Amino acid sequence: MARLVELDWLRVIVFGLLIFYHTGMLYTEGWGWHYKSTYSSEFLANVMLWSNQWRMALLFFISGAAVSFLVVKLQGWQFLRERVPLLLLPLIFGMLVIVVPQVYVEANSTGVIICPNFWHFWYIYLDQHSAEFAEHKNIGSMHLEWNHLWFLPYLLAYSLIMWAVHPWLSHKNFLPLRLRFTRYTSMAGIVFFPILMLSAIGFFLYADHPVTHNFVDDWFNHARSFFCFLCGFFLVRNSSIWKKLSDFRWQFLLAAICTYVYCLFSFHGGSLGDHFVAKGLNNLIWSANLWLWLLCFIAWAQHLFTRTPPLLRYLNGAVFCFYVLHQTLIISFAYFLVPLKLGAMIEPTLIILLVGICCWVLYELIRRIPVMRVLFGVKVKS
Repeated sequence: MARLVELDWLRVIVFGLLIFYHTGMLYTEGWGWHYKSTYSSEFLANVMLWSNQWRMALLFFISGAAVSFLVVKLQGWQFLRERVPLLLLPLIFGMLVIVVPQVYVEANSTGVIICPNFWHFWYIYLDQHSAEFAEHKNIGSMHLEWNHLWFLPYLLAYSLIMWAVHPWLSHKNFLPLRLRFTRYTSMAGIVFFPILMLSAIGFFLYADHPVTHNFVDDWFNHARSFFCFLCGFFLVRNSSIWKKLSDFRWQFLLAAICTYVYCLFSFHGGSLGDHFVAKGLNNLIWSANLWLWLLCFIAWAQHLFTRTPPLLRYLNGAVFCFYVLHQTLIISFAYFLVPLKLGAMIEPTLIILLVGICCWVLYELIRRIPVMRVLFGVKVKS
C-alpha cells in the first residue's frame, strides 16, 4: 500500500481551511458561535454552507484511509501505543488548557458566567465542584469542554473499532469476500451507494438526533462520520477504482455544482413540497452534495498533486498542531479586536494573519520541546 500523496495534500488543505472557516463563523449572520463580531454578512452564509457540507466528512474519509494503512503497518498493540497517545493526550491537554480561553470569552460575552479575571475563571473551570459551573455540566458530572477538538475522541473511537475488527477482516476466510468487493465494485457503485447510505442516515436519524458533539448522544453525527471513515478505510484498498477517480474529475465537479445550487435554493427557503417523496428527494440531493464534493476534491487532488515536496512534509508535521491551536487563537484575537471596530475588511484579515503567524511561531517552539510535542501531537523524525 503506497502512500497516497493526494491525501497528504488534502489533509493539509482542509485543516488549513479551518482557520478561514472558523474565522468566517465570527461574521456569518444568523449562525451562532462561541463569539460573534459586530460585523456580519448574509452572503458569507452561502460560502460557509458550501464548505460546511463536506469539510468534516472529507477529514474523516482521509483519517479512515490513514488508519487503513496503519493497521497494516503497525501490527497488534503497536497501533495502540502510537495512536492512543497521539489523539488522547492532545485532547486531554486541550480540554484542560487550550479551550479555556474559548470558554472564558463565550461565558463572559454572553453573560452566562461573569468572571472578568481569567485566572480565577480557569480555576473554577477546573474545579468540578464550583458553584458557577453547577448548571453547565456537559460530560456526565463534569463541565469540561472539547469545543473544536471533538474530532479527536470521535476519530479515536473509530480507529479503535477498526483496529479491533481488522484481524477478522484480514483472515483467510474473508478472502473471497474481499476479492468479490475488488472485482465487482464499480465507479457507479462508489458514487451512488454512499449517497443512498448518507441519505438513509439523514432520513432516519437527523430529526431525532441532530449534531451535538456530545459523543454519547450524537447518533446522526456518528453514523455519518463513521460511514465516511469506513469509505476511506475500504476505498483506498481498491486500487483499480481509486486510480480511476481522477478520470471523472470534471463529471464530479459539474454534478457537485448542480447539487450545491439546489442546496442554496433550499437554504434560502425553496422547497419541492411537503410530500413524502419530495422530502426524500430533498434529503437525497443534500447527501449527494456532500459525497460529490468529497469525490471531486479527491479526484482533482489525484490529478494535481503527484509529488511530495519538502513543503508538504513540513506542513504535514505542523497541521495537527495548527488544528489544536487555531480556534482558541481566533476567538482570543477577536475578543480584543472586535471592540476596536477596525472595519469589516481589516478586522477579519488581521485575525487570519495573526492566527496564521502565531500558529507557525508556536509550532516552531513546540516542536523543539519534547513534552510539548507529545501534548500537541507533533511527531518529529530523528
